[in-house]
Amino acid sequence: MTDLFEAMRLSAEDSETAHLYFSEGGKMLLPLGKSTDAMTGQEMLERLLSPSDDDDGTLANDLLGELGNTVPQESLRLLLTSGNARTRAAGALLATFQNQNISSMVGELAALLADDNPRIRFDAVESILRCSTRGHGDYLARALFALDDENRGVRTGAIEFVRFAKDWQLKLARQRAASLRPQTPFSAIADISSQWRDDASGMIRAMLDHAEPVVRRYGLGLAGRARLVVVDAYVEWARASDDPEISKLATDCIERKLISRHAIWHSSLPVTTRNSP
Repeated sequence: MTDLFEAMRLSAEDSETAHLYFSEGGKMLLPLGKSTDAMTGQEMLERLLSPSDDDDGTLANDLLGELGNTVPQESLRLLLTSGNARTRAAGALLATFQNQNISSMVGELAALLADDNPRIRFDAVESILRCSTRGHGDYLARALFALDDENRGVRTGAIEFVRFAKDWQLKLARQRAASLRPQTPFSAIADISSQWRDDASGMIRAMLDHAEPVVRRYGLGLAGRARLVVVDAYVEWARASDDPEISKLATDCIERKLISRHAIWHSSLPVTTRNSP
């Protein structure tokens, strides 16, 4: 799972709408087709709790329309805490379409960050982003820890977390991560953020040039933050990075338009500034 769109279960031709998956306005549900089975919502839930090997994901898609209607949203907790990996995967995917109306389940979502399945971990990061409240600082920090995940796709999801988190979410995540893991790259992120808090370009450059990969990934997230105005020079700095992972993801950010199409791109700084004394 090295490609962001594969991780988000999107095809390449859907890339134009990928930003909606993390946008302020909510997550877009792409039509995946209707099931031919005339099952009730409760029957769908029961099937997901005991999934068959031939389930292609259609059942979870159908249940999505029933959650909060014919099936109580609280039922999602059963999926998230299931001992069956397929069931947990379905629950994690369904959670990415929710918001703070399932904030009571953020603890269960955070527990999935330790799941063996990287797809589940990826979805857990996005779900925490969408469903957390100001009382979830520790869980936001654990989502940020995914910048150090062993799987590249999950790390990419954590970069998206940095890119699309609200200001208060990112601040809470950064502060709690530094507190929970002192003397690590996460405390370095907090230190650099404090040192350069009044100089966005200096902060981004300091992080992209840092010796620790985790700090560079955070810097890439900052470079592509979903602001009203995006300084494309910041993303170009990331694309010029000697770190191939950072360079590749920054290129994807530009070529696949991962930043919201509503943002205005503006070069207030020349790209060459990065190499200036």
